[in-house]
Amino acid sequence: MASLMQGFAEARQQRLQERENFLAEQELARQQRERALQAQSAATSAYLAHAEQTRLAWEQGRQAIAENASASRQEELQNRADQVSQYLEDINVNRTQQAAEDSEQRAQDVRTRTFKMRSQLKHIHKSRIRAGKADRDQRQQLNQERAAFMQMHLEDINKVRLANAQIAAQQRSQEVQTRTAAVIAQIQATTEQRLAQAQQDVAARSQEFSDRAADVKTSLEQLEANRLAEAEAQANKLSAFRTDLSASVWAGARSVAVPQPVVKAAPKAQPVEVSSPKKKDSKPEPVVTPTAAPVVAVKPVEVKEASKETPKTSGKIEQFVVDYVAQLSTNSSLLEVVNDRDTVRDLLAQGANTLKVDPSDILNTLLQMAEGS
Repeated sequence: MASLMQGFAEARQQRLQERENFLAEQELARQQRERALQAQSAATSAYLAHAEQTRLAWEQGRQAIAENASASRQEELQNRADQVSQYLEDINVNRTQQAAEDSEQRAQDVRTRTFKMRSQLKHIHKSRIRAGKADRDQRQQLNQERAAFMQMHLEDINKVRLANAQIAAQQRSQEVQTRTAAVIAQIQATTEQRLAQAQQDVAARSQEFSDRAADVKTSLEQLEANRLAEAEAQANKLSAFRTDLSASVWAGARSVAVPQPVVKAAPKAQPVEVSSPKKKDSKPEPVVTPTAAPVVAVKPVEVKEASKETPKTSGKIEQFVVDYVAQLSTNSSLLEVVNDRDTVRDLLAQGANTLKVDPSDILNTLLQMAEGS
């Protein structure tokens, strides 16, 4: 520990010694810099004094040279001013003389030009008068010739127009006759075609009504036969039931005469009458099919309901026919629609699909509406 403290002391002593040496060296360096600065300051002062003396000498020389130069320039300027004044005076005198000569010359030129211009104007005026007179005579002659030529040209145009108008009138008359004949032929052909189509439609409708009448007659006969057979079977069942009931009640106590039910035969259906169309425009009459008297009576309520539903169905069919005719693009009437077979077929097909009714009902309603219109 003592050696360590001694080492620290020696190191501290050494650092102090080095610090003192460093301070001494720095002091010596400062003294040397001061001496160098003093020597440099003295040298700079001597140099500045010498430079100031040199500058003063050069400035005095330059000022003397400038004074000499200024005096020489003043003298030169004075000489040049005298020369310019003399030159300007000479130029002014020459210009005055030249201006007087030029003015006299211009006056003479003006007098000469005026005389020449007057002479030229007189000649031009006389020539213009002569030319105007000649032009006027020439224009009058040209106007007379143009008037004569225009009169001839107008006469030719009127002749050509009259001829063209006559030819155009003949052509229009011929065209009118041709068109009239074509229209008459077309109308006749259309009329014949419509008559033939109407006859075909009437024949087709007549045949269709005949077929429908035959079908209705056959259906009614079959229905009547079925109803008679069913009525007879029901009468037999009722008779057997009564016999069995009487036997079970009386059980042989006494014999009771049970009257046998009498089954009345229903009258046969009358033959269907179909009116054949006589004229082209006449509409076929609806088929009259009298119904046979049924064996079993129908309740009155059902008859009333059927009578109520019939006008409603007829009203729906009429409204459908009116809407269908209104939506046609040809704006056809009911008669034209009836005469058109394709339109009638389309109407019946749409009505049957839309209203769910028999097409014959729609056809009968359409014919009634066409007859009413």
